[in-house]
Amino acid sequence: MTRRLEAAFPRAILQPMPHQRFRERAFTLLELLAVLAICTALATLGLGVGGRALKEADKADSVARLRTLGNAIHLYAGEHDQALPGPLWPGQVMEYDPARDGRIVRDLAPYLDIAHRDAPYLVQRMIPNAYRRNPPSGRMTDLRIYVVNASIMLEGQTVTPFGTLITASTGETVKTSDPLRLNRLDKLPGNERWMLSETDQKHPSVAAAPWRASTPALPLHDGFRAVLNFDGSANLERVNP
Repeated sequence: MTRRLEAAFPRAILQPMPHQRFRERAFTLLELLAVLAICTALATLGLGVGGRALKEADKADSVARLRTLGNAIHLYAGEHDQALPGPLWPGQVMEYDPARDGRIVRDLAPYLDIAHRDAPYLVQRMIPNAYRRNPPSGRMTDLRIYVVNASIMLEGQTVTPFGTLITASTGETVKTSDPLRLNRLDKLPGNERWMLSETDQKHPSVAAAPWRASTPALPLHDGFRAVLNFDGSANLERVNP
């Protein structure tokens, strides 16, 4: 059949024209633009879904880490006549230092499997993922991850649940009050039952603190903060505008 066609028609006629050969091998500009638009739309959609999934994962991670801290606090209280750890400084860093008073990671080290070392070191696994991705300026060892509830109304009096520390003129840390017993704090009103909260500069207990700059400028969970309560529960609470 091929020989007959070649005999009937010159070979040049049977060959495709140059523009026909090009169309068989390549896309037109319009087709390329259409493919590019589709790829861009898919990438944008993927980034949006991925970003939302990452934020949800950060929320779950923050709540889980606070729940772990809550379990450790309750274990500590169970072995210390129901007393809370401390006294603690209001802003809590995640640096373990055996020579520094007032840090929750030192007091709870046995209950969190935090290794004792003679030299200070950052306990990386106690830092929520959201803080790793959004650190304020400065050293990670100065980053205040949590703020403790330092003032509540109990039986008509203002008290400090985790006790009080001050820095004397000599530079020494001085304890001025002891932590309370956990079993005294099970019937607090709703607005005072929080024990620890993630920090940011909008937090009422952070806004006037001297270490304010060592916290994120805004809440890290789209208008929510992770909070640990005295009963050991942990949850996300909406931030008041």
